[in-house]
Amino acid sequence: MPSPNPKPPLQKKSRNLVAENSKFDLFFDHLVLPDGESIPNFLVVSPKKRMEDGTTGVAILPVLNDSIALIRVYRHAIEEWSWEIPRGFVESNETFQEGAQRELLEETGMACPIPNLVPLGNFRPDAGILNAKVQLVAALHCEIRQPFAPNETGHVELKTVSSKEIHDWINRGDIHDPSTLIAFYRYERIKQTL
Repeated sequence: MPSPNPKPPLQKKSRNLVAENSKFDLFFDHLVLPDGESIPNFLVVSPKKRMEDGTTGVAILPVLNDSIALIRVYRHAIEEWSWEIPRGFVESNETFQEGAQRELLEETGMACPIPNLVPLGNFRPDAGILNAKVQLVAALHCEIRQPFAPNETGHVELKTVSSKEIHDWINRGDIHDPSTLIAFYRYERIKQTL
């Protein structure tokens, strides 16, 4: 069992909102370390919407027959292509399962009833800067409701691939998104029990 959390090794003196858009607030925190060193502009990026438990987003591993659906995405921030599972922000008034259903349909055209959504835990992407918590789910026995129609920035293609192909793509570096990697490996660990 992990030991109890000690007192934080720093003190937050202030938080200043320095920029925002429709999805994120960007803060500069003024921190003071135990030795007295001051960090006046520690960057914190925080999604605007979150559920009561702190969840800010969902990432969905769509399972269609024996294959996994991935989206080919161009990520402007890193100026690279990636294969990723669908993901997005939650709305304040929905459960993460409802958010998963909505994002899955919006980004892939697929549907999955809530009983077929298998929780894969959560993770904190880049906890050094980003104040976010993403719930991961496997969407089992997905069905296609409408054709794939890219409606997100950078999304261009939807493809279903086998677990073996995903392992090959990971080893080649074609899949490097943390949501996709964590959800895939957690699903691989439990799929025989489903």
